[in-house]
Amino acid sequence: MSRASHRLICRRVLFGCLLSEKRNFVKSIAVNWKGQTPGNGEHLPDYNYRLPGQGKRSQKSFDDREPGVAVRGEILFGVHPISLALRANKRKVYKLYLKQNTTFRAEAERVIQMADKLSVPMTFVDKGVLERLSGSRPNQGMCLDVSQLPVPWAEAKVRAELKESKWRYPLWLMPYNVQDPMNFGAILRTSYFLGVDKVLAPQKESCSLSPVVSKASSGALEVINLTRYKEEQDMIDTLQEWKQAGGEVVGTSTVATHDIPVTPIQELVVDKPVLLIVGNEEKGISSTLLEKCDQAVYIPSCDPRFIGSLNVSVATGIILHHLVSRNEKMNKGTT
Repeated sequence: MSRASHRLICRRVLFGCLLSEKRNFVKSIAVNWKGQTPGNGEHLPDYNYRLPGQGKRSQKSFDDREPGVAVRGEILFGVHPISLALRANKRKVYKLYLKQNTTFRAEAERVIQMADKLSVPMTFVDKGVLERLSGSRPNQGMCLDVSQLPVPWAEAKVRAELKESKWRYPLWLMPYNVQDPMNFGAILRTSYFLGVDKVLAPQKESCSLSPVVSKASSGALEVINLTRYKEEQDMIDTLQEWKQAGGEVVGTSTVATHDIPVTPIQELVVDKPVLLIVGNEEKGISSTLLEKCDQAVYIPSCDPRFIGSLNVSVATGIILHHLVSRNEKMNKGTT
Protein backbone atom coordinates (compact mmCIF):
# COMPACT_ATOMS: atom_id res chain seq x y z
CA MET A 1 0.00 0.00 0.00
CA SER A 2 1.35 3.42 -0.96
CA ARG A 3 1.89 6.17 1.60
CA ALA A 4 -0.76 8.32 -0.12
CA SER A 5 -3.36 5.54 0.17
CA HIS A 6 -2.43 4.95 3.80
CA ARG A 7 -2.85 8.66 4.63
CA LEU A 8 -6.23 8.72 2.84
CA ILE A 9 -7.52 5.74 4.83
CA CYS A 10 -6.34 7.29 8.12
CA ARG A 11 -8.08 10.56 7.32
CA ARG A 12 -11.35 8.75 6.54
CA VAL A 13 -11.19 6.75 9.78
CA LEU A 14 -10.45 9.90 11.83
CA PHE A 15 -13.27 11.82 10.13
CA GLY A 16 -15.68 8.95 10.79
CA CYS A 17 -14.80 8.89 14.47
CA LEU A 18 -15.23 12.65 14.84
CA LEU A 19 -18.57 12.55 13.02
CA SER A 20 -19.80 9.70 15.21
CA GLU A 21 -18.83 11.55 18.40
CA LYS A 22 -20.60 14.71 17.22
CA ARG A 23 -23.77 12.76 16.40
CA ASN A 24 -23.78 11.10 19.82
CA PHE A 25 -23.25 14.46 21.52
CA VAL A 26 -26.05 16.11 19.55
CA LYS A 27 -28.32 13.16 20.34
CA SER A 28 -27.62 13.45 24.07
CA ILE A 29 -28.33 17.18 24.00
CA ALA A 30 -31.60 16.61 22.13
CA VAL A 31 -32.71 13.91 24.59
CA ASN A 32 -31.89 16.04 27.63
CA TRP A 33 -33.57 19.10 26.15
CA LYS A 34 -36.62 17.23 24.91
CA GLY A 35 -37.07 15.47 28.23
CA GLN A 36 -37.96 18.67 30.06
CA THR A 37 -41.53 19.84 30.35
CA PRO A 38 -43.17 23.25 29.81
CA GLY A 39 -42.77 25.51 32.80
CA ASN A 40 -39.61 23.70 34.01
CA GLY A 41 -37.16 25.32 31.64
CA GLU A 42 -35.99 24.71 28.10
CA HIS A 43 -37.77 22.20 25.87
CA LEU A 44 -38.48 21.51 22.24
CA PRO A 45 -42.08 22.04 21.09
CA ASP A 46 -43.03 18.46 20.22
CA TYR A 47 -46.10 19.55 18.27
CA ASN A 48 -43.92 21.17 15.60
CA TYR A 49 -42.10 17.92 14.79
CA ARG A 50 -42.98 14.54 13.27
CA LEU A 51 -46.08 15.84 11.51
CA PRO A 52 -47.21 15.68 7.87
CA GLY A 53 -45.90 18.67 5.99
CA GLN A 54 -42.99 19.25 8.40
CA GLY A 55 -39.96 21.32 7.48
CA LYS A 56 -37.03 19.99 5.52
CA ARG A 57 -34.96 19.24 8.60
CA SER A 58 -35.87 16.98 11.48
CA GLN A 59 -35.18 17.54 15.13
CA LYS A 60 -32.02 15.39 14.89
CA SER A 61 -30.43 17.69 12.35
CA PHE A 62 -30.03 20.67 14.70
CA ASP A 63 -26.57 21.53 15.96
CA ASP A 64 -25.29 21.02 19.47
CA ARG A 65 -26.04 24.49 20.83
CA GLU A 66 -28.69 24.69 23.51
CA PRO A 67 -31.50 27.23 22.97
CA GLY A 68 -31.17 29.23 26.15
CA VAL A 69 -34.91 30.01 26.25
CA ALA A 70 -37.65 28.83 28.59
CA VAL A 71 -40.96 28.15 26.82
CA ARG A 72 -44.05 28.51 29.03
CA GLY A 73 -46.81 27.53 26.58
CA GLU A 74 -46.68 26.66 22.89
CA ILE A 75 -44.89 28.39 20.05
CA LEU A 76 -46.68 30.21 17.25
CA PHE A 77 -44.41 31.02 14.32
CA GLY A 78 -44.71 33.28 11.30
CA VAL A 79 -46.03 36.79 10.80
CA HIS A 80 -49.71 36.05 10.09
CA PRO A 81 -50.43 33.63 12.97
CA ILE A 82 -48.65 35.92 15.44
CA SER A 83 -50.37 39.04 14.11
CA LEU A 84 -53.86 37.53 14.29
CA ALA A 85 -53.20 35.97 17.70
CA LEU A 86 -52.29 39.39 19.08
CA ARG A 87 -55.32 41.02 17.44
CA ALA A 88 -57.76 38.31 18.53
CA ASN A 89 -56.53 38.46 22.15
CA LYS A 90 -57.77 34.93 22.92
CA ARG A 91 -54.47 33.56 24.20
CA LYS A 92 -52.18 34.58 27.02
CA VAL A 93 -48.98 35.99 25.54
CA TYR A 94 -45.66 35.32 27.26
CA LYS A 95 -42.81 36.43 25.01
CA LEU A 96 -41.98 37.34 21.41
CA TYR A 97 -38.72 35.96 20.01
CA LEU A 98 -37.19 37.91 17.11
CA LYS A 99 -34.28 37.12 14.81
CA GLN A 100 -31.30 39.28 15.67
CA ASN A 101 -29.49 41.48 13.15
CA THR A 102 -32.50 41.45 10.81
CA THR A 103 -34.29 44.17 8.88
CA PHE A 104 -37.95 43.15 9.05
CA ARG A 105 -40.45 43.86 6.32
CA ALA A 106 -43.30 46.30 6.87
CA GLU A 107 -45.83 43.65 7.91
CA ALA A 108 -43.46 42.16 10.46
CA GLU A 109 -42.64 45.62 11.77
CA ARG A 110 -46.34 46.21 12.39
CA VAL A 111 -46.46 43.01 14.43
CA ILE A 112 -43.51 44.18 16.51
CA GLN A 113 -45.18 47.57 17.07
CA MET A 114 -48.42 45.84 18.08
CA ALA A 115 -46.55 43.64 20.56
CA ASP A 116 -44.83 46.71 21.99
CA LYS A 117 -48.17 48.48 22.51
CA LEU A 118 -49.48 45.38 24.29
CA SER A 119 -46.36 45.34 26.51
CA VAL A 120 -45.33 41.89 25.27
CA PRO A 121 -41.78 41.01 26.42
CA MET A 122 -39.44 40.72 23.41
CA THR A 123 -35.99 39.26 23.00
CA PHE A 124 -33.62 38.87 20.06
CA VAL A 125 -32.15 35.43 19.38
CA ASP A 126 -30.12 33.81 16.62
CA LYS A 127 -31.60 31.89 13.70
CA GLY A 128 -30.89 28.50 15.26
CA VAL A 129 -33.10 29.20 18.28
CA LEU A 130 -36.02 30.20 16.07
CA GLU A 131 -35.59 27.09 13.94
CA ARG A 132 -35.65 24.88 17.01
CA LEU A 133 -38.78 26.59 18.31
CA SER A 134 -40.61 26.40 14.98
CA GLY A 135 -39.54 22.86 14.14
CA SER A 136 -37.52 24.12 11.14
CA ARG A 137 -40.70 25.48 9.59
CA PRO A 138 -40.85 28.92 7.95
CA ASN A 139 -40.97 31.40 10.86
CA GLN A 140 -40.18 34.67 9.03
CA GLY A 141 -37.88 35.67 11.85
CA MET A 142 -40.36 35.55 14.72
CA CYS A 143 -41.88 33.09 17.20
CA LEU A 144 -44.41 33.80 19.94
CA ASP A 145 -44.71 31.93 23.24
CA VAL A 146 -48.43 31.72 24.05
CA SER A 147 -50.98 29.67 25.97
CA GLN A 148 -53.11 27.11 24.16
CA LEU A 149 -56.03 28.46 22.15
CA PRO A 150 -59.25 28.30 24.19
CA VAL A 151 -61.88 26.56 22.04
CA PRO A 152 -65.40 26.24 23.48
CA TRP A 153 -67.31 23.00 23.59
CA ALA A 154 -70.51 22.81 21.58
CA GLU A 155 -73.73 24.03 23.15
CA ALA A 156 -77.33 23.42 22.15
CA LYS A 157 -78.14 26.87 20.78
CA VAL A 158 -78.38 26.35 17.03
CA ARG A 159 -81.45 28.55 16.50
CA ALA A 160 -79.94 31.52 18.31
CA GLU A 161 -76.70 31.31 16.30
CA LEU A 162 -78.54 31.04 12.99
CA LYS A 163 -80.00 34.49 13.63
CA GLU A 164 -76.48 35.92 13.87
CA SER A 165 -75.43 34.66 10.42
CA LYS A 166 -74.07 37.06 7.81
CA TRP A 167 -75.85 35.05 5.11
CA ARG A 168 -79.47 34.75 4.06
CA TYR A 169 -78.91 31.00 4.34
CA PRO A 170 -76.46 30.37 7.20
CA LEU A 171 -73.45 28.20 6.42
CA TRP A 172 -71.66 25.92 8.88
CA LEU A 173 -68.85 23.46 8.18
CA MET A 174 -67.91 20.20 9.87
CA PRO A 175 -64.48 18.79 8.86
CA TYR A 176 -65.02 15.22 10.02
CA ASN A 177 -61.86 13.64 11.48
CA VAL A 178 -59.46 15.51 9.20
CA GLN A 179 -56.08 14.45 10.57
CA ASP A 180 -53.47 16.22 8.47
CA PRO A 181 -52.69 19.64 10.05
CA MET A 182 -51.89 21.14 6.64
CA ASN A 183 -55.29 20.07 5.29
CA PHE A 184 -57.10 21.27 8.38
CA GLY A 185 -55.28 24.59 8.33
CA ALA A 186 -56.07 25.10 4.65
CA ILE A 187 -59.74 24.34 5.32
CA LEU A 188 -59.86 26.93 8.11
CA ARG A 189 -58.19 29.55 5.91
CA THR A 190 -60.68 28.99 3.08
CA SER A 191 -63.62 28.92 5.49
CA TYR A 192 -62.70 32.24 7.05
CA PHE A 193 -61.95 33.83 3.67
CA LEU A 194 -65.29 32.77 2.18
CA GLY A 195 -67.30 33.67 5.28
CA VAL A 196 -68.35 30.37 6.85
CA ASP A 197 -70.34 31.22 9.99
CA LYS A 198 -69.01 28.41 12.13
CA VAL A 199 -66.65 25.42 11.98
CA LEU A 200 -67.43 22.32 14.04
CA ALA A 201 -64.55 19.93 14.75
CA PRO A 202 -64.49 16.67 16.71
CA GLN A 203 -62.13 16.31 19.63
CA LYS A 204 -61.27 12.68 18.85
CA GLU A 205 -59.73 11.26 15.66
CA SER A 206 -58.92 14.77 14.44
CA CYS A 207 -55.64 16.67 14.35
CA SER A 208 -54.85 18.86 17.33
CA LEU A 209 -55.22 22.62 17.02
CA SER A 210 -51.47 23.14 17.00
CA PRO A 211 -49.28 26.04 15.89
CA VAL A 212 -48.70 24.06 12.68
CA VAL A 213 -52.44 24.32 11.95
CA SER A 214 -52.34 28.04 12.74
CA LYS A 215 -49.47 28.54 10.29
CA ALA A 216 -51.16 26.43 7.60
CA SER A 217 -54.32 28.51 8.05
CA SER A 218 -52.32 31.76 7.73
CA GLY A 219 -53.59 32.61 11.21
CA ALA A 220 -57.28 31.89 10.53
CA LEU A 221 -57.27 29.47 13.46
CA GLU A 222 -56.79 32.46 15.75
CA VAL A 223 -59.92 34.33 14.61
CA ILE A 224 -62.43 31.88 13.14
CA ASN A 225 -65.60 30.85 15.00
CA LEU A 226 -64.64 27.31 16.02
CA THR A 227 -66.34 24.76 18.28
CA ARG A 228 -65.24 21.29 19.39
CA TYR A 229 -67.26 18.13 20.07
CA LYS A 230 -66.28 15.47 22.57
CA GLU A 231 -68.27 12.56 21.13
CA GLU A 232 -69.82 11.69 17.78
CA GLN A 233 -73.23 11.60 19.46
CA ASP A 234 -72.81 15.31 20.27
CA MET A 235 -72.34 15.96 16.57
CA ILE A 236 -75.42 13.92 15.73
CA ASP A 237 -77.46 15.92 18.24
CA THR A 238 -76.33 19.14 16.57
CA LEU A 239 -77.34 17.81 13.15
CA GLN A 240 -80.79 17.03 14.53
CA GLU A 241 -81.11 20.53 15.98
CA TRP A 242 -79.95 21.98 12.65
CA LYS A 243 -82.70 20.13 10.79
CA GLN A 244 -85.34 21.12 13.34
CA ALA A 245 -84.33 24.74 12.78
CA GLY A 246 -85.07 24.36 9.07
CA GLY A 247 -81.55 23.66 7.87
CA GLU A 248 -80.19 21.01 5.52
CA VAL A 249 -77.26 18.67 6.17
CA VAL A 250 -75.07 18.03 3.12
CA GLY A 251 -72.32 15.43 3.11
CA THR A 252 -69.61 14.63 0.59
CA SER A 253 -69.73 11.23 -1.11
CA THR A 254 -69.62 9.73 -4.59
CA VAL A 255 -71.60 6.65 -3.58
CA ALA A 256 -75.36 6.56 -2.99
CA THR A 257 -75.96 4.98 0.42
CA HIS A 258 -78.78 4.92 2.96
CA ASP A 259 -81.20 6.15 0.26
CA ILE A 260 -79.51 9.57 0.30
CA PRO A 261 -79.45 11.29 -3.11
CA VAL A 262 -76.00 12.05 -4.53
CA THR A 263 -75.76 15.26 -6.55
CA PRO A 264 -72.93 16.79 -8.61
CA ILE A 265 -71.86 20.05 -7.05
CA GLN A 266 -73.07 22.21 -9.94
CA GLU A 267 -76.64 20.99 -9.37
CA LEU A 268 -76.72 21.71 -5.63
CA VAL A 269 -79.41 24.28 -4.86
CA VAL A 270 -78.98 26.67 -1.93
CA ASP A 271 -82.41 27.61 -0.62
CA LYS A 272 -82.03 26.91 3.12
CA PRO A 273 -79.29 26.92 5.78
CA VAL A 274 -76.55 24.41 4.93
CA LEU A 275 -74.34 22.42 7.28
CA LEU A 276 -71.61 20.86 5.13
CA ILE A 277 -69.73 17.77 6.29
CA VAL A 278 -66.43 16.94 4.60
CA GLY A 279 -64.78 13.62 5.32
CA ASN A 280 -61.56 12.15 6.61
CA GLU A 281 -58.73 11.96 4.04
CA GLU A 282 -58.87 8.16 3.86
CA LYS A 283 -62.22 6.95 5.14
CA GLY A 284 -64.53 9.87 4.37
CA ILE A 285 -67.62 10.39 6.54
CA SER A 286 -68.76 7.69 8.95
CA SER A 287 -71.90 5.79 7.99
CA THR A 288 -73.55 7.04 11.19
CA LEU A 289 -73.15 10.68 10.16
CA LEU A 290 -73.91 9.99 6.52
CA GLU A 291 -77.29 8.58 7.55
CA LYS A 292 -78.13 11.98 9.02
CA CYS A 293 -77.41 13.83 5.76
CA ASP A 294 -80.27 15.04 3.58
CA GLN A 295 -78.12 14.67 0.49
CA ALA A 296 -74.54 14.16 -0.61
CA VAL A 297 -72.54 16.07 -3.21
CA TYR A 298 -69.46 15.28 -5.26
CA ILE A 299 -67.16 17.09 -7.67
CA PRO A 300 -67.11 15.31 -11.05
CA SER A 301 -63.69 14.45 -12.48
CA CYS A 302 -62.88 15.16 -16.11
CA ASP A 303 -61.02 11.84 -16.29
CA PRO A 304 -61.79 9.55 -13.34
CA ARG A 305 -59.71 6.74 -14.85
CA PHE A 306 -56.53 8.31 -13.47
CA ILE A 307 -57.57 10.91 -10.86
CA GLY A 308 -60.97 10.33 -9.34
CA SER A 309 -60.84 12.53 -6.27
CA LEU A 310 -59.37 15.73 -4.81
CA ASN A 311 -57.44 16.63 -1.70
CA VAL A 312 -59.97 17.27 1.08
CA SER A 313 -58.97 20.92 1.53
CA VAL A 314 -59.22 21.61 -2.22
CA ALA A 315 -62.60 19.87 -2.49
CA THR A 316 -63.87 21.80 0.54
CA GLY A 317 -62.85 25.11 -1.03
CA ILE A 318 -64.69 24.31 -4.28
CA ILE A 319 -67.90 23.29 -2.51
CA LEU A 320 -67.82 26.26 -0.14
CA HIS A 321 -67.34 28.65 -3.03
CA HIS A 322 -70.40 27.14 -4.74
CA LEU A 323 -72.45 27.57 -1.57
CA VAL A 324 -71.52 31.22 -0.97
CA SER A 325 -71.77 32.22 -4.64
CA ARG A 326 -75.40 31.07 -4.61
CA ASN A 327 -76.15 32.75 -1.31
CA GLU A 328 -76.91 36.34 -0.35
CA LYS A 329 -74.94 38.54 2.06
CA MET A 330 -77.05 40.17 4.79
CA ASN A 331 -74.63 43.00 5.69
CA LYS A 332 -73.87 41.58 9.14
CA GLY A 333 -70.13 42.06 9.41
CA THR A 334 -67.53 41.30 6.77
CA THR A 335 -66.22 38.12 5.22
